[in-house]
Amino acid sequence: MRLSTKKLYFYHLICPLIPVSRCHGLKAKLLRWCGAKIGKNVEIMSTAKFYGGFELIIGNGVFIGYDAMIFGHNESSIIIEDYAKIGTRASIVTGSHEYTIDTPSIAGKGTFANVRVCKGASIETNVIVLPGKTVGEMAHVAAGSVVTHDVPPFTRVAGVPARVIKKFKE
Repeated sequence: MRLSTKKLYFYHLICPLIPVSRCHGLKAKLLRWCGAKIGKNVEIMSTAKFYGGFELIIGNGVFIGYDAMIFGHNESSIIIEDYAKIGTRASIVTGSHEYTIDTPSIAGKGTFANVRVCKGASIETNVIVLPGKTVGEMAHVAAGSVVTHDVPPFTRVAGVPARVIKKFKE
C-alpha cells in the first residue's frame, strides 16, 4: 500500500503538536493511517518528515531521528528492516533525474529506484542515501556520508562518496 500524500499533509500538521521524543505509538498509528506498514516498538521523532506516495515498510524496533527526511517517488518503495536506526537529519531518497546536455535543462527525465535499509543497520547524522541503494545487515554509515553504492553487510562506511573503512566480519 502506498502512502497517501493527502493524509501525510495532516500527519505533518499534527506531529509538531506531539512531544518530539514521546508518544511513538501515536505517531506509528498516524503513519499506518497514511498507508505505511509499521512494526512494533518503532520510535519516530515528531520532526521526521515523509514525502511522496511511495510504499513505506518499517520493521520492529526501528528508530527514526530528529529531522530525518524520507523522500519517495510514487512508484518506489523504502524498506527499513528490524532494529535499523536512521539518524538525525539523515535523508533517504528514491527519485532523481537523468542528466544530459541534450535537453533544455540539465535535469532531464525523472527516474526512481527502491531503497532498503537492512536489519540492524545504522545510518548516522546527516547521511544521504541515494536512489537504488541497499545498506546491508548490521552496516554502519558514518555521519555526513553519501551512500552512492550498496553498503555491504557487517561493514562501516564513511565519506563522500561512502567507502568501506572497516569490516566487522571476515
